[in-house]
Amino acid sequence: MDNDCHGGPDPKSEIGGYFGLELPDYGDPFADDAKFQSARAALRAVLEACKARRVRMPAYICSSMVKSASDAQVEVETYELDDNLYPKDIEAAWRDHEYFLYVNYFGLAEANIRRLLQDVPPERLIIDNSQALFSNFEQALASVYSPRKFAGLPDGGLVRAARVTIAPPDVEDRGSADRMRYLVMRAAFSAREGYAEFNAARRSLTENAPLRMSRLTRRLTRAIPWSDVKKARRDNYRRMHDWLGGQNNFPLASPADDVAPLCYPFWRRGEDLTNVRRRLAGEDIFVPVYWEDALPRLDGDSIERALVREALFLPIDQRMNVDEVEFVVERVSRLMKFAG
Repeated sequence: MDNDCHGGPDPKSEIGGYFGLELPDYGDPFADDAKFQSARAALRAVLEACKARRVRMPAYICSSMVKSASDAQVEVETYELDDNLYPKDIEAAWRDHEYFLYVNYFGLAEANIRRLLQDVPPERLIIDNSQALFSNFEQALASVYSPRKFAGLPDGGLVRAARVTIAPPDVEDRGSADRMRYLVMRAAFSAREGYAEFNAARRSLTENAPLRMSRLTRRLTRAIPWSDVKKARRDNYRRMHDWLGGQNNFPLASPADDVAPLCYPFWRRGEDLTNVRRRLAGEDIFVPVYWEDALPRLDGDSIERALVREALFLPIDQRMNVDEVEFVVERVSRLMKFAG
């Protein structure tokens, strides 16, 4: 047979042999983004590309992001947030090589970012969109993303930058196959049984020297129907807010029309919800804490410290149907002893 007449096989493909994972291919919605092994590595790449000397970032942030800046030899100054999670005391004057990082908290701080773009020179503003995969602010210097927080991926980070050139790393991350174990454990057994592997995968990403996103993670990313993910999260969030919004003290809880949040932050001002979180876990409803490792940086009476102890970050992801959302609301309501 004349292969030229029929196009022939891709010279890089393999034919025959054992089967691998059989995955759909929905295309790459992040085709124009620079791809790294993690969001923390992506942030470091941005700071190094800018030759940054100093960056201001919120005290209420994952310590891994602070470490990324420090490892890039950038001086870090932290700032506090007001009761609307907006930065306090933004200075009008900016020095050379000084940058400002803001977190799109839980994917719900869109209005704050629009305000920041007026208060901070856009060419100095970096948005940490690790909790806001579907948010896009092209006016800012750069945005950093973490798609693995939104779907079953072993690792991966993205940079979307219109104002600075981010060169892709030459060296590829080779650790993704090992990090897949916690995903397989959950599929085969349970989240509880795979939790140790999940923590091991997170620890393996401590090193933040930028590496190119692995081919495995890139292929897995193409197998996820991201438009469905966005719609399900948006719909589940609105359902949960309809039931719990009247009892919620979180200042940014009312969702914007096109927001697809990471979770539903449910804050009961003045009430320590640590025991409620533990009891939910005992019923296989897993609720994370954001961020205990930030506590040493936080003032004792700050809103940030209150959120660590007094908020439940409830799941609203695409795996949940209406009945499961209602079940979570019912359990929270019962444990909190109010009618949901």
